[in-house]
Amino acid sequence: MKLAHAIVRTLTYYDVMDYPMTGFEVWRHLIYDQTSDVESVGEVSSQWSLSDVRSLLHATEMQAYVDRKNGFYFLAGREEIVDVRMKRQRLSLLKTRKMMRYIMVLRCVPFVRMIGMTGRLALRHAQEESDWDILIVAKSGHIWMCRILVTLCTQLMGVRRYGDRHVDRICLNYYVADNALEVPTKDLYGAHEYSFIIPLFGHEVFRDFVARNVWIKGYKPNYMVHNHTSTWTLKDTFFTKIVRKMGEALFGFTFFEDIVRKFQYAKIMDNPKTRLPGAKIVANDQHLVFLPKPHGPEVFEEYQRRFHALEIPWQKE
Repeated sequence: MKLAHAIVRTLTYYDVMDYPMTGFEVWRHLIYDQTSDVESVGEVSSQWSLSDVRSLLHATEMQAYVDRKNGFYFLAGREEIVDVRMKRQRLSLLKTRKMMRYIMVLRCVPFVRMIGMTGRLALRHAQEESDWDILIVAKSGHIWMCRILVTLCTQLMGVRRYGDRHVDRICLNYYVADNALEVPTKDLYGAHEYSFIIPLFGHEVFRDFVARNVWIKGYKPNYMVHNHTSTWTLKDTFFTKIVRKMGEALFGFTFFEDIVRKFQYAKIMDNPKTRLPGAKIVANDQHLVFLPKPHGPEVFEEYQRRFHALEIPWQKE
């Protein structure tokens, strides 16, 4: 019953997010035993096919735990989340269309090498009050200057998230350098977050990003089985290349990077949110991560509570 165990575990994890799943999504995001340490798990090859998952979803022994509606599967008694997903999917489309007008500008910012959509928008599960989460890959050696230029650009466009202003604003809390694409936040929530990431710009760099984050297979063995392409991905043009190169020629001097590094690092370390319990803060020349209140621990705690409440007889198998 190991597959049944994995299926219920997966549906329970996404139940915390009110997210019913298709049969293909259950298989694609099938969660491995998250109690194992990711370093010891390494790359895990799934032993179950899509057909195995679909067959078991309809098996008699699963009816007490899994229900289905309109092609979606969910925990028994949670039928209402199907309508929630459909509503949020439509809203996410509208929000993404609105955001893309600003992404077209951000791809021209000096030292930007990739922009990826993450969070609720990537999941197609945004709410009215949701912001726009993105991950930015910067040219190595210029991550600090890239950050300050992107911040300035979003501020001038009026879409930078700060303070209580977050609805339909860009959240700039995650940068990685193009020579250090492996993200530092390696946990179940991180595996969820970056298995749904959608490339908005820099598809070639995005392919390298996917290849460098194979640790996700330790949690989701079917990671990377799908084609990481998107109709939202913007192409680099002659104009965008010229604008970036001109900016990089202007701001590419080492002493500029040293100045903005010193200024931003001091500001990050002086921020009271940096010292909040459980805060995930990384500030170096490879990664700039500012997560004062990470969602991962909260989601994981609620997931465990719901899973154990099911009292599945084969839980420990």
